[in-house]
Amino acid sequence: MNGKELNINLHKLLRHLDSIKDTLPMVLLLLRPYQKKARLKFEEFSEKNVEEVEEEDGKKVISIPYDQSRIYDQLSKNYQTSSLASKIIPESLFVSLISQYDSYLNQLLRILFNIRPEYINNSDRELTFADLNNFNSIEEAREFIIEKEVESVLRKSHSEHFTYLENKIGMPLKKELPIWKTFIEITERRNLFVHCDGIVSSQYIKVCKENKCLPKDVELNQRLMADLNYFNSAYECLYEITTKLTHTIWRKLINEDIKQADEKLNEICYELLADGQYKLADILLDFACKQTKHYNDSTKNLFIVNKSLSQFLQDNKENALEIINSKDWSASSDDYKMAHLILSEKVDEVYTLMKKIGKDGDVHKENYKAWPLFYELRKQEKFKKLYEEIFKEEYKVLEIPKRPIQELIEELVDKNPKLKENKTEKVVTKKKATVKRKVQTKKKVPAKKTAIKKIPTKVKKESEN
Repeated sequence: MNGKELNINLHKLLRHLDSIKDTLPMVLLLLRPYQKKARLKFEEFSEKNVEEVEEEDGKKVISIPYDQSRIYDQLSKNYQTSSLASKIIPESLFVSLISQYDSYLNQLLRILFNIRPEYINNSDRELTFADLNNFNSIEEAREFIIEKEVESVLRKSHSEHFTYLENKIGMPLKKELPIWKTFIEITERRNLFVHCDGIVSSQYIKVCKENKCLPKDVELNQRLMADLNYFNSAYECLYEITTKLTHTIWRKLINEDIKQADEKLNEICYELLADGQYKLADILLDFACKQTKHYNDSTKNLFIVNKSLSQFLQDNKENALEIINSKDWSASSDDYKMAHLILSEKVDEVYTLMKKIGKDGDVHKENYKAWPLFYELRKQEKFKKLYEEIFKEEYKVLEIPKRPIQELIEELVDKNPKLKENKTEKVVTKKKATVKRKVQTKKKVPAKKTAIKKIPTKVKKESEN
């Protein structure tokens, strides 16, 4: 028995989460010129054709020439549609994040029953005689029971999912899990977006209070949002909690496969380092280092080195030094000694060790090109000359392909540097916003449909004069 299916399920989820995460900033960048164009057209037209009028009762409405009202309607619609996209798209993609998690959990439960058949064999779920007549084998009946069991679990709350897993595998999963509160809040907010248009319900408040995760100043009937920062925190939460959940179950139920578990966890952490996602890398490397058992010392050493490296790359040199010095590396292989020297910023000793290792030692030329450990050293001419001396070839930087989404964003920003600005465009001018708000307050419906006072009366009055 090995954890191949567990790894495939987790890998699939993480790729889906990355895909959704990459999509949002790109869409928002593309939306900006669309929104700006719609806003400017609406403002320019309003400036020339719309007049604010105060009626006898003191209420304010806007007045538009009759022959221009259709144009106003369309420009107003375009403007509102473009503005709504900034709200709908982030919320829809946020809901998609949680949906991907639910799909992951569905498959995780099925894998769990394959790893431990007794979990489903001991099920007290009953089958009728009619059900049995429809099955050609015991295996078909078992698959039917699994299907019903999974459906039953998934109908429960996200908190109850973890309780179910804890009871099955016989160990706490929420203990020492700081991200738990965030997890409960994002899953409850997902329910609000799906069922209540984001309006805070008493159920949301109840669940969040029970789990001590109710956001500050949130009140009943308030509308919640999912801006880019919140979206990213949800992505990081799901990335963390699913990785920890998968590897906890893996190590608990398939202890004999710990070598593969260590290797796959290291791959995840390495990718995060290479992508510059240091916050997640720090969290998962800390999780990896704290495991009670590793395949061997070499594997444990790798987690320690990369944990220190993450801090080093973030310019937290003191933290990096404290982590790497938590272990005595004198008896370690040359690659770990090299890591210790680099993270201790003993550059001259690094070059001495490079010569000693040579071209056939513990550090290969691909390591010098790709390992983030050598990121700073690669900038030095002495490093390049020494590399050429050892391997008898000119040092060339190994170009790691960028994500397509990153390339597209960079191309857009190069063509229009203003897109890089993080400040969102104002939707309307202060004056127009004030007028529109007062008109909507009057009738509780858009001004363009009920608050337009047609001009022909005005024209008639002028002709009488």
